[in-house]
Amino acid sequence: MLEDAAQTYPTQPEPLIKIGQIYLAQQRWLLAEDAFNRALAREPRQGAALAGLAETLYHQKRFTAALDLWQTAVEVTPPPPQVWTGLGRTYLAQFDFKAAREAFLEQQRRQPDPEAQWYLAALVAPTNWTEAMDYLQAMPAEGEFAGRRDYLLATLKPFGEESPPAEIAKATGIALAQAQLWPLAIHTLTTARAGQETDDAETLAFLGYAQAQTGRPALELFEQAHQADPDSALPLYFEGLYLRQQGAIKAAEASFHEAVTLAPDNAAFYAEMAETKAQKGELSNAEIWYQAAVQISEDDIRFRLLQAQFYANWGYNMAEAGIPAAEAIIETDKNNAEAYDLLGWMQFLTGAPEGGEAALRQALALKPDLISARYHLARQLEVSGRGVEATAEYQRVVDWDTSGFSETKP
Repeated sequence: MLEDAAQTYPTQPEPLIKIGQIYLAQQRWLLAEDAFNRALAREPRQGAALAGLAETLYHQKRFTAALDLWQTAVEVTPPPPQVWTGLGRTYLAQFDFKAAREAFLEQQRRQPDPEAQWYLAALVAPTNWTEAMDYLQAMPAEGEFAGRRDYLLATLKPFGEESPPAEIAKATGIALAQAQLWPLAIHTLTTARAGQETDDAETLAFLGYAQAQTGRPALELFEQAHQADPDSALPLYFEGLYLRQQGAIKAAEASFHEAVTLAPDNAAFYAEMAETKAQKGELSNAEIWYQAAVQISEDDIRFRLLQAQFYANWGYNMAEAGIPAAEAIIETDKNNAEAYDLLGWMQFLTGAPEGGEAALRQALALKPDLISARYHLARQLEVSGRGVEATAEYQRVVDWDTSGFSETKP
């Protein structure tokens, strides 16, 4: 309908902006980019189109182009809502923390925005606990950013005005890294490191991990962390993740093995060793490591799901072990949509389509927005010759996907 409206009103940018915003919400970056560019071709200084295109390029990590668009958008009269927040986020992505803070402050002067206020709190937390708490406590307790507010508040509340700034910065930086807010984590952990009298293994390990996620060198930081505390498994764990990400599978395997030796009761280390073995093509060894992870975790559902995913993703021992693993999860948790999804997919792949379809439909009954289950159901319907139903499910995958899952599938 919106495309029809765009053709009916060939000079109006609004239908194309709406199309772009829908694609943006679905994380379909190239289609969003095309729609916003078409809107701007009709009205080059349309604020919403400039902001939408800037946001789209930001999510594609095309930060220089995004920055140019945000800077153009702030000059439009009236400027789009939250335009300085978008500008600030883009400065953060380029590690220009001073410019980011100025942009967030400008947003608050013009039109207060909870997101900008949260970023201001996070930026000031390493050096001014009181100001950070003031920012957070002034934010709405409900709404889109309430979760972030509560998360950072919980991190800062154990401290006080008299607490050592380096300790506050370390705790905040680790929390930001765990939330995958990489530039902020790097900024905060770097501040913590500068204030510490001696090297701290945990700070260095998390700093290296955060840097690795942004494509920055990290190996030296992991080595320094290991030297600071040779008995800590954390630097070796992060080092293993980094090395595997770089394609150094054998070196990653060595790091994970040493981490397991130092912390034999940490199931996550066993699971990462299992994944590394799988990537080496050693599926039988990977299976053993996943079994160990489940055992060490005392049958934690998270690790049982990882084990079932291993069988499904690699198409290995599905009938003998994968399907029973998924069924066992369901016996424990009858409302686990992910387990039904894995069960249905493996049943389909092993030639039991009737049971597979039933399991996939149960997954969707429990969790209608589980995109992987919709895709698996669409594949099954397509193979069984039910083309109309398959097309409808594929369309739902495309329309509802906000995770980028559909972009990885043919």
